[in-house]
Amino acid sequence: MTGAAVFAGVSSPAAPIFAGKPMTLNDLSGFLQRNRKKILLAILILLVGGGALLFWQSSQKNGEPDPTNGEEGEVPTFSFAGDTWKISGQINLGKLAETSLPQETVVYKVSEQKESTTESQAQDIAERFAFDREITNRVSLPGEERMFVFAQDEVNMAVFSYPREIRYSFKNIVAKTKNVSGKIYDQATAIQKSKEYLEGKGLPTTDIVFFGVRYLIYDVEAIVQTQNPKRANALELSFVQAVAGQSILGKTISEPLVRVVFNRAGTVVSLSYKETDQTFTQFKIVPLLNFAEATADLEGKGLVISMLPTEAAKERFIETDDLTSFTPQTISLVYYQVPGTEFLIPIYLFEGKGAISDIEVYANVALSAIKP
Repeated sequence: MTGAAVFAGVSSPAAPIFAGKPMTLNDLSGFLQRNRKKILLAILILLVGGGALLFWQSSQKNGEPDPTNGEEGEVPTFSFAGDTWKISGQINLGKLAETSLPQETVVYKVSEQKESTTESQAQDIAERFAFDREITNRVSLPGEERMFVFAQDEVNMAVFSYPREIRYSFKNIVAKTKNVSGKIYDQATAIQKSKEYLEGKGLPTTDIVFFGVRYLIYDVEAIVQTQNPKRANALELSFVQAVAGQSILGKTISEPLVRVVFNRAGTVVSLSYKETDQTFTQFKIVPLLNFAEATADLEGKGLVISMLPTEAAKERFIETDDLTSFTPQTISLVYYQVPGTEFLIPIYLFEGKGAISDIEVYANVALSAIKP
C-alpha cells in the first residue's frame, strides 16, 4: 500500500499503524474495522446534558486475506488483515545483536470459549468505572453480538458482549495529557499501577503478561513517540496472553489484549481490555528460521506493520509508504493468529527505527518464523 497521506503521526490505526490521533472512542471505527469480522455499524450517541454528538462508524472489513494452505492438517501461511508496507531500501543490522533463537516450536489451535457479557453485567462494569447504570445506546451487531455504550461529561465507554471487550477513554486525551504536570511513571511502577488499576475495576490480571512500553507525546492532531521519558506526556503499556512462555499478539498485532495509557499525573486516560476467552492446544511442531536466515529474509519477506513518527518528525507532512531504510534493534519470537483461521503460528517481530525518505519513524516488521 502506498500514497496514504498522513500528518506526522496521524495515520490509519490499521495493521498496526498506531493512530497518530489520540486513541478515543471516536477512533473506535478504525480498530473495529480491523479487529472485527464483517461488522457494519453506525452509532449515534446522544451525550447527556451536553447536546454534543459523537458519531462512531465502522465499515465492513475489506476481505480478510485467505491463507494459501489453510486446509485441515496443514499450517496456514502468514498473512495479515490490515495495511502493510515493505522495506524497499537499505537494512542496517549494525544495532541488532545476534540472538539465540529456538530451532523449532509448536503451532497451536485456538478454541473460543464463547462466553458473553450480558446487559446487566455491562451495567455492573460501568458502575465500577463510575458511570451511571443507564445505557446511552444499545447497538445490535451481526452474530447476536451487542455493544453497550456509556457516556458522561468527560469520558466514554463501550462494552462488547462478544468477544468480551471494554474500551474506555477521555473524550479529549490531548487536554488530559498535554498540559498536565507530574512525572511519568518508570516502567516497573507503571506495570504495577496498571495491574492495581485493572484489579480495582474488577478486571482479572492473572492471565496477562507485560509485553511492551512506549513513551508518547500527545499534541493537537498529532502523536509521536520518544525515547526520552522526560519529554513524554503519556506512557502506554501493552499486556498480552502467553503460551509456553511466548507472547500471543492475537489477530491484528496492533491491538494487544490490554492497553493502558497513563498521563503525567498517573491518571488512566485510555484503556482497552479484552477478556482471555481462548484456550490453546498443540497442533504441530515446526522448524524455525535461525537468526541469519531471518535477517536475510527481512528485505524480501518482512511486512512493515507499525510506523509512528519520531519526535523529530512531529510537524512534518508525510505519506505512509514502504520504508526506504530500516535499522532493527530487537528481534523476538511471538505468536500470531492468522486471520480467518484457528491457528496460532510463530512469527519474528523486529523493532527499530526506519525512514520514509528523510522522515524518521519507529517501525515494527513481522516475518514468518517457520522454515520452508
